[in-house]
Amino acid sequence: MNLRVSVVLLLIFLTGGHSLKCYLCTFNPKTGSCDGTTMTCPIGGSKCGSVITEQSIDSVEGSFTAKACVPVCTPGTQKLPNGGTVSVKCCDTDLCNGTDGINKGSFLLLLSPLFFHILLH
Repeated sequence: MNLRVSVVLLLIFLTGGHSLKCYLCTFNPKTGSCDGTTMTCPIGGSKCGSVITEQSIDSVEGSFTAKACVPVCTPGTQKLPNGGTVSVKCCDTDLCNGTDGINKGSFLLLLSPLFFHILLH
């Protein structure tokens, strides 16, 4: 029983002390997209954020995306005076500000049920 408690406590300490990782992206006009690099958030960077600006000029639509670690993030969508929109998305798991609709959680979190099943049987 003591071994099980020790293993659980070890897992809690190992997973709780890591720094958040986010995608870092600024719009690249040459490629028309983000470059997809990652960064470890500095102290104070507690969330991953994505800002998507969409604008239409003379029936030509454009979209610009920026992603990074942020200390404070308020999600939502705002209309611009010229008809465009700015959407802000926030999340707090590793690399969660990647593609829309897919949150990439911790790999250890996904394996935890299997690990505990094996440990307890």
